[in-house]
Amino acid sequence: MFRRRLFDDFDNLFNSLLNNDPFVMKGKTKKENGKDDMGNWSKETFTSEDGMIQFTTIFRSGKGESVTNETSDISKLKKQLQLTVDQQEFEKAVELRDKIKYMEENQDKISLLESKLKTAIESQNFERAIEIRDELKQLK
Repeated sequence: MFRRRLFDDFDNLFNSLLNNDPFVMKGKTKKENGKDDMGNWSKETFTSEDGMIQFTTIFRSGKGESVTNETSDISKLKKQLQLTVDQQEFEKAVELRDKIKYMEENQDKISLLESKLKTAIESQNFERAIEIRDELKQLK
């Protein structure tokens, strides 16, 4: 008895939301698009007319496009820099600023070493890969 009543209540709620049309839900959809370190994205948020139901769907595109570690490392450092400035930790901010500048100046060298590292790993030349990895650590 209780289960049947619960089911009927849910069924009534669902049908009222759909206005008795099982394929149409009334409400508003908000769409947003953008780009971040991981690529392009689009976001759709649906809210029912009465506000009781809301769901968000996020789509990412650019699968297969690679964002270099160097770029994401610099982005992370820039975010840390902004946070330390906001927290007025200026000594740490100076260190981060210098590290960002150093990495940006050596970006070409880092990209070349990353490419060589990938080639060394693919050819299973692990001794050379270790050497390249150590060079990368020094630059980063």
